[in-house]
Amino acid sequence: MVGTGVHPIPPTGYGGVERTLGEFAVELRRAGHHVDIVQRPGHGRSRDEYRFALGLPGQLREVPYDVLHASTPVVANRLAWAGIPYVYTTHSRHWFWRHGLSERWGYWLERRGVRDSLATIALTERIDSAMGSARGPTMPRLHPIIPIGVDLERFQPDLAHRTGNHALGVGVVAPFKRWELAAAAAREAGWSFSLAGPIGDAAYARQLRESGTDVELLGEVADTELVRRLASADALLHPSAVEILPGVVLQALASGVPVLGADPIASLVTPGETGWTARAGADAAQIVRALGDGLRRLAQEPALAQRMSASARAEAEERFGWDSVVTRHVALYEELLREGAFSRRRRRSA
Repeated sequence: MVGTGVHPIPPTGYGGVERTLGEFAVELRRAGHHVDIVQRPGHGRSRDEYRFALGLPGQLREVPYDVLHASTPVVANRLAWAGIPYVYTTHSRHWFWRHGLSERWGYWLERRGVRDSLATIALTERIDSAMGSARGPTMPRLHPIIPIGVDLERFQPDLAHRTGNHALGVGVVAPFKRWELAAAAAREAGWSFSLAGPIGDAAYARQLRESGTDVELLGEVADTELVRRLASADALLHPSAVEILPGVVLQALASGVPVLGADPIASLVTPGETGWTARAGADAAQIVRALGDGLRRLAQEPALAQRMSASARAEAEERFGWDSVVTRHVALYEELLREGAFSRRRRRSA
Protein backbone atom coordinates (compact mmCIF):
# COMPACT_ATOMS: atom_id res chain seq x y z
CA MET A 1 0.00 0.00 0.00
CA VAL A 2 1.57 3.30 -1.10
CA GLY A 3 1.10 6.35 1.09
CA THR A 4 0.93 10.01 0.18
CA GLY A 5 4.23 11.52 1.26
CA VAL A 6 2.32 14.27 3.09
CA HIS A 7 1.06 13.18 6.53
CA PRO A 8 1.97 10.17 8.72
CA ILE A 9 -0.19 7.04 8.48
CA PRO A 10 -2.24 7.10 10.60
CA PRO A 11 -2.16 10.91 10.84
CA THR A 12 -1.69 12.69 14.13
CA GLY A 13 -4.24 15.30 13.05
CA TYR A 14 -5.73 16.28 9.73
CA GLY A 15 -5.33 13.85 6.82
CA GLY A 16 -8.40 12.12 5.43
CA VAL A 17 -6.68 9.84 2.91
CA GLU A 18 -3.98 8.90 5.40
CA ARG A 19 -6.60 8.06 8.01
CA THR A 20 -8.47 5.86 5.55
CA LEU A 21 -5.27 4.05 4.51
CA GLY A 22 -4.33 3.43 8.13
CA GLU A 23 -7.74 1.98 9.00
CA PHE A 24 -7.84 -0.08 5.80
CA ALA A 25 -4.43 -1.58 6.60
CA VAL A 26 -5.59 -2.52 10.10
CA GLU A 27 -8.70 -4.22 8.75
CA LEU A 28 -6.77 -6.11 6.04
CA ARG A 29 -4.41 -7.44 8.70
CA ARG A 30 -7.35 -8.40 10.88
CA ALA A 31 -8.66 -10.41 7.93
CA GLY A 32 -5.36 -12.32 7.74
CA HIS A 33 -3.45 -10.40 5.07
CA HIS A 34 0.08 -9.02 5.34
CA VAL A 35 0.24 -5.28 4.66
CA ASP A 36 3.25 -2.98 4.24
CA ILE A 37 2.67 0.76 3.94
CA VAL A 38 5.36 2.54 1.95
CA GLN A 39 5.37 6.09 3.27
CA ARG A 40 7.82 8.89 4.04
CA PRO A 41 5.72 11.73 5.47
CA GLY A 42 6.62 15.30 4.65
CA HIS A 43 5.52 18.51 6.33
CA GLY A 44 1.80 18.47 5.61
CA ARG A 45 2.11 20.24 2.25
CA SER A 46 0.63 18.92 -0.98
CA ARG A 47 3.95 19.43 -2.77
CA ASP A 48 5.56 16.89 -0.41
CA GLU A 49 3.90 14.18 -2.50
CA TYR A 50 6.19 15.03 -5.44
CA ARG A 51 9.37 14.51 -3.43
CA PHE A 52 8.02 11.23 -2.05
CA ALA A 53 6.92 9.98 -5.47
CA LEU A 54 10.29 10.76 -7.06
CA GLY A 55 12.09 8.14 -4.97
CA LEU A 56 9.23 5.67 -4.85
CA PRO A 57 10.49 3.09 -7.43
CA GLY A 58 13.68 2.67 -5.41
CA GLN A 59 11.73 2.17 -2.18
CA LEU A 60 9.52 -0.44 -3.79
CA ARG A 61 12.53 -2.52 -4.82
CA GLU A 62 13.16 -3.08 -1.11
CA VAL A 63 9.63 -4.32 -0.34
CA PRO A 64 8.35 -7.63 -1.76
CA TYR A 65 4.67 -7.55 -2.58
CA ASP A 66 1.90 -9.28 -4.51
CA VAL A 67 -0.43 -6.28 -4.86
CA LEU A 68 0.42 -2.59 -5.15
CA HIS A 69 -2.33 -0.09 -4.28
CA ALA A 70 -1.98 3.69 -4.73
CA SER A 71 -4.37 6.42 -3.64
CA THR A 72 -2.97 9.76 -4.82
CA PRO A 73 -2.44 11.09 -8.36
CA VAL A 74 1.23 12.11 -8.24
CA VAL A 75 2.13 8.67 -6.87
CA ALA A 76 0.01 6.96 -9.53
CA ASN A 77 1.65 8.93 -12.34
CA ARG A 78 5.14 8.14 -10.99
CA LEU A 79 4.31 4.43 -10.92
CA ALA A 80 2.97 4.62 -14.46
CA TRP A 81 6.10 6.38 -15.73
CA ALA A 82 8.20 3.63 -14.15
CA GLY A 83 6.05 0.92 -15.73
CA ILE A 84 5.01 -0.45 -12.32
CA PRO A 85 1.47 -1.94 -12.34
CA TYR A 86 -0.88 -0.65 -9.65
CA VAL A 87 -4.47 -0.55 -8.45
CA TYR A 88 -5.75 2.94 -7.80
CA THR A 89 -8.43 4.48 -5.58
CA THR A 90 -9.48 7.98 -6.60
CA HIS A 91 -10.14 10.34 -3.69
CA SER A 92 -9.97 13.55 -5.73
CA ARG A 93 -12.52 16.34 -5.55
CA HIS A 94 -11.19 17.54 -8.93
CA TRP A 95 -13.76 15.39 -10.73
CA PHE A 96 -16.27 18.02 -9.60
CA TRP A 97 -14.26 21.08 -8.51
CA ARG A 98 -11.58 22.74 -10.64
CA HIS A 99 -10.93 26.36 -9.71
CA GLY A 100 -7.58 27.75 -10.71
CA LEU A 101 -4.49 26.40 -12.41
CA SER A 102 -3.36 24.10 -9.60
CA GLU A 103 -6.70 22.31 -9.45
CA ARG A 104 -6.83 21.91 -13.23
CA TRP A 105 -3.33 20.41 -13.01
CA GLY A 106 -4.59 18.04 -10.30
CA TYR A 107 -7.48 17.01 -12.54
CA TRP A 108 -5.07 16.26 -15.40
CA LEU A 109 -2.95 14.09 -13.09
CA GLU A 110 -6.02 12.35 -11.72
CA ARG A 111 -7.28 11.36 -15.17
CA ARG A 112 -3.88 9.98 -16.15
CA GLY A 113 -3.60 8.08 -12.87
CA VAL A 114 -6.95 6.43 -13.58
CA ARG A 115 -6.14 5.75 -17.22
CA ASP A 116 -2.87 3.91 -16.54
CA SER A 117 -4.08 1.78 -13.62
CA LEU A 118 -4.86 -1.92 -13.75
CA ALA A 119 -8.12 -1.04 -12.01
CA THR A 120 -9.47 2.13 -10.42
CA ILE A 121 -11.83 1.97 -7.46
CA ALA A 122 -14.53 4.64 -7.39
CA LEU A 123 -15.86 5.39 -3.92
CA THR A 124 -19.35 6.23 -5.20
CA GLU A 125 -21.49 5.84 -8.31
CA ARG A 126 -21.24 9.59 -8.86
CA ILE A 127 -17.45 9.37 -9.09
CA ASP A 128 -17.62 6.36 -11.39
CA SER A 129 -19.91 8.30 -13.71
CA ALA A 130 -17.58 11.32 -13.65
CA MET A 131 -14.61 9.11 -14.45
CA GLY A 132 -16.43 7.60 -17.40
CA SER A 133 -17.39 10.99 -18.78
CA ALA A 134 -13.84 12.26 -18.47
CA ARG A 135 -11.97 9.24 -19.73
CA GLY A 136 -14.36 7.67 -22.23
CA PRO A 137 -12.86 4.61 -23.95
CA THR A 138 -9.57 4.87 -22.02
CA MET A 139 -11.15 3.95 -18.69
CA PRO A 140 -9.47 0.91 -17.09
CA ARG A 141 -11.22 -2.39 -17.72
CA LEU A 142 -12.03 -2.77 -14.03
CA HIS A 143 -13.55 0.15 -12.13
CA PRO A 144 -15.59 -1.25 -9.25
CA ILE A 145 -17.51 0.97 -6.83
CA ILE A 146 -16.27 0.28 -3.29
CA PRO A 147 -16.73 2.82 -0.48
CA ILE A 148 -14.36 3.45 2.37
CA GLY A 149 -15.32 1.89 5.68
CA VAL A 150 -15.94 3.18 9.18
CA ASP A 151 -14.86 1.75 12.53
CA LEU A 152 -18.17 0.65 14.02
CA GLU A 153 -16.59 -0.13 17.38
CA ARG A 154 -15.03 3.29 17.93
CA PHE A 155 -17.94 5.38 16.63
CA GLN A 156 -21.11 4.68 18.57
CA PRO A 157 -24.03 6.76 19.90
CA ASP A 158 -23.98 8.35 23.35
CA LEU A 159 -27.63 9.33 23.73
CA ALA A 160 -27.32 10.13 27.43
CA HIS A 161 -25.11 13.16 26.73
CA ARG A 162 -27.19 14.72 23.95
CA THR A 163 -28.92 18.01 24.68
CA GLY A 164 -31.37 18.01 21.77
CA ASN A 165 -30.07 21.18 20.12
CA HIS A 166 -26.33 20.99 19.46
CA ALA A 167 -24.97 20.60 15.93
CA LEU A 168 -21.44 19.67 14.95
CA GLY A 169 -19.43 20.31 11.79
CA VAL A 170 -16.14 18.55 11.03
CA GLY A 171 -13.70 19.48 8.29
CA VAL A 172 -11.15 21.98 7.09
CA VAL A 173 -12.16 25.60 7.60
CA ALA A 174 -12.18 26.73 3.97
CA PRO A 175 -14.76 28.43 1.72
CA PHE A 176 -15.70 25.36 -0.33
CA LYS A 177 -17.03 23.74 2.83
CA ARG A 178 -19.59 26.58 3.18
CA TRP A 179 -19.60 26.54 6.97
CA GLU A 180 -21.25 29.96 7.00
CA LEU A 181 -24.43 28.25 5.77
CA ALA A 182 -24.32 25.72 8.60
CA ALA A 183 -23.75 28.49 11.16
CA ALA A 184 -26.63 30.56 9.76
CA ALA A 185 -29.00 27.57 9.82
CA ALA A 186 -28.07 26.73 13.42
CA ARG A 187 -28.63 30.33 14.51
CA GLU A 188 -32.03 30.55 12.83
CA ALA A 189 -33.13 27.23 14.37
CA GLY A 190 -31.92 28.20 17.84
CA TRP A 191 -29.18 25.55 17.93
CA SER A 192 -25.56 25.83 19.05
CA PHE A 193 -22.93 24.93 16.45
CA SER A 194 -19.33 23.78 16.93
CA LEU A 195 -16.85 23.31 14.10
CA ALA A 196 -13.85 20.98 14.46
CA GLY A 197 -11.11 21.14 11.86
CA PRO A 198 -7.86 22.83 10.87
CA ILE A 199 -7.84 26.43 9.66
CA GLY A 200 -7.24 26.09 5.93
CA ASP A 201 -8.07 29.72 5.14
CA ALA A 202 -7.35 32.28 7.86
CA ALA A 203 -9.38 35.05 6.22
CA TYR A 204 -12.41 32.79 5.91
CA ALA A 205 -12.07 31.68 9.54
CA ARG A 206 -11.99 35.35 10.58
CA GLN A 207 -15.16 36.00 8.57
CA LEU A 208 -16.87 33.12 10.37
CA ARG A 209 -15.85 34.48 13.77
CA GLU A 210 -17.08 37.96 12.90
CA SER A 211 -20.30 36.90 11.16
CA GLY A 212 -22.46 37.05 14.26
CA THR A 213 -23.65 33.48 13.73
CA ASP A 214 -22.14 32.24 17.01
CA VAL A 215 -20.03 29.41 15.63
CA GLU A 216 -17.50 27.81 18.00
CA LEU A 217 -14.26 27.11 16.11
CA LEU A 218 -12.53 24.23 17.88
CA GLY A 219 -9.56 23.83 15.55
CA GLU A 220 -8.16 20.34 15.12
CA VAL A 221 -9.21 17.97 17.87
CA ALA A 222 -7.69 14.68 18.97
CA ASP A 223 -9.28 11.47 17.74
CA THR A 224 -10.66 10.66 21.18
CA GLU A 225 -12.25 14.10 21.36
CA LEU A 226 -13.76 13.73 17.89
CA VAL A 227 -15.29 10.38 18.85
CA ARG A 228 -16.75 11.94 22.00
CA ARG A 229 -18.17 14.97 20.22
CA LEU A 230 -19.76 12.91 17.46
CA ALA A 231 -21.27 10.47 19.95
CA SER A 232 -22.99 13.31 21.85
CA ALA A 233 -23.97 15.52 18.89
CA ASP A 234 -27.64 15.90 17.92
CA ALA A 235 -26.91 16.54 14.24
CA LEU A 236 -24.00 16.79 11.82
CA LEU A 237 -24.12 19.78 9.47
CA HIS A 238 -22.19 19.27 6.23
CA PRO A 239 -23.12 21.83 3.52
CA SER A 240 -19.92 21.43 1.48
CA ALA A 241 -20.03 22.44 -2.18
CA VAL A 242 -17.96 19.43 -3.22
CA GLU A 243 -17.30 16.03 -1.66
CA ILE A 244 -16.10 12.59 -2.70
CA LEU A 245 -17.00 10.29 0.20
CA PRO A 246 -16.47 12.25 3.43
CA GLY A 247 -15.36 9.99 6.24
CA VAL A 248 -16.98 12.24 8.83
CA VAL A 249 -20.43 11.55 7.37
CA LEU A 250 -19.84 7.82 7.79
CA GLN A 251 -18.54 8.43 11.32
CA ALA A 252 -21.65 10.45 12.14
CA LEU A 253 -23.93 7.72 10.82
CA ALA A 254 -22.05 5.13 12.89
CA SER A 255 -22.47 7.44 15.89
CA GLY A 256 -26.21 7.51 15.31
CA VAL A 257 -26.18 11.19 14.34
CA PRO A 258 -28.63 12.51 11.72
CA VAL A 259 -26.77 14.19 8.85
CA LEU A 260 -27.96 17.42 7.23
CA GLY A 261 -26.17 18.77 4.18
CA ALA A 262 -26.16 19.71 0.52
CA ASP A 263 -26.43 17.73 -2.70
CA PRO A 264 -22.82 16.36 -2.77
CA ILE A 265 -23.69 13.99 0.10
CA ALA A 266 -27.23 13.16 -1.03
CA SER A 267 -26.32 9.55 -1.91
CA LEU A 268 -25.26 8.97 1.72
CA VAL A 269 -28.45 10.30 3.35
CA THR A 270 -31.92 8.77 3.27
CA PRO A 271 -34.37 11.69 3.59
CA GLY A 272 -36.43 11.57 6.76
CA GLU A 273 -34.63 8.42 7.95
CA THR A 274 -30.95 9.29 8.43
CA GLY A 275 -31.09 13.03 7.70
CA TRP A 276 -31.93 15.55 4.96
CA THR A 277 -30.09 17.26 2.13
CA ALA A 278 -30.95 20.36 0.13
CA ARG A 279 -32.08 19.71 -3.43
CA ALA A 280 -29.59 19.75 -6.30
CA GLY A 281 -28.97 23.28 -7.55
CA ALA A 282 -30.18 24.93 -4.34
CA ASP A 283 -28.72 28.38 -3.69
CA ALA A 284 -27.26 29.51 -0.38
CA ALA A 285 -30.55 30.74 1.07
CA GLN A 286 -32.31 27.51 0.14
CA ILE A 287 -29.57 25.41 1.73
CA VAL A 288 -29.80 27.43 4.94
CA ARG A 289 -33.57 26.97 4.94
CA ALA A 290 -33.30 23.20 4.36
CA LEU A 291 -30.76 22.76 7.15
CA GLY A 292 -32.73 24.98 9.52
CA ASP A 293 -35.99 23.15 8.83
CA GLY A 294 -34.30 19.84 9.59
CA LEU A 295 -32.84 21.11 12.84
CA ARG A 296 -36.21 22.46 13.97
CA ARG A 297 -37.91 19.13 13.25
CA LEU A 298 -35.29 17.23 15.24
CA ALA A 299 -35.72 19.59 18.21
CA GLN A 300 -39.53 19.59 18.08
CA GLU A 301 -39.96 15.84 17.53
CA PRO A 302 -37.78 13.88 19.99
CA ALA A 303 -39.29 10.56 18.85
CA LEU A 304 -38.28 11.33 15.27
CA ALA A 305 -34.76 12.23 16.41
CA GLN A 306 -34.46 8.90 18.22
CA ARG A 307 -35.72 6.93 15.20
CA MET A 308 -33.31 8.74 12.90
CA SER A 309 -30.43 8.05 15.27
CA ALA A 310 -31.18 4.33 15.19
CA SER A 311 -31.60 4.38 11.41
CA ALA A 312 -28.28 6.19 10.95
CA ARG A 313 -26.46 3.55 12.98
CA ALA A 314 -28.15 0.72 11.07
CA GLU A 315 -27.24 2.34 7.75
CA ALA A 316 -23.58 2.53 8.74
CA GLU A 317 -23.58 -1.11 9.78
CA GLU A 318 -25.19 -2.26 6.54
CA ARG A 319 -23.30 -0.15 3.99
CA PHE A 320 -19.97 0.87 5.48
CA GLY A 321 -18.65 -1.81 7.81
CA TRP A 322 -14.99 -2.57 7.11
CA ASP A 323 -15.63 -6.32 6.79
CA SER A 324 -17.57 -5.97 3.55
CA VAL A 325 -15.21 -3.25 2.24
CA VAL A 326 -12.18 -5.51 2.77
CA THR A 327 -13.92 -8.49 1.16
CA ARG A 328 -14.65 -6.53 -2.00
CA HIS A 329 -11.09 -5.21 -2.25
CA VAL A 330 -9.61 -8.67 -1.79
CA ALA A 331 -11.87 -10.08 -4.53
CA LEU A 332 -10.48 -7.44 -6.92
CA TYR A 333 -6.88 -8.18 -5.90
CA GLU A 334 -7.39 -11.91 -6.42
CA GLU A 335 -8.85 -11.40 -9.88
CA LEU A 336 -5.81 -9.38 -10.94
CA LEU A 337 -3.41 -11.86 -9.35
CA ARG A 338 -4.97 -14.74 -11.25
CA GLU A 339 -4.27 -12.80 -14.44
CA GLY A 340 -0.65 -12.16 -13.42
CA ALA A 341 -1.30 -8.44 -13.82
CA PHE A 342 1.18 -7.26 -11.17
CA SER A 343 4.08 -9.27 -12.57
CA ARG A 344 4.10 -7.58 -15.98
CA ARG A 345 5.85 -4.28 -16.51
CA ARG A 346 3.59 -1.80 -18.25
CA ARG A 347 4.25 0.93 -20.74
CA ARG A 348 2.58 4.22 -20.01
CA SER A 349 -0.16 5.17 -22.46
CA ALA A 350 0.62 7.96 -24.92
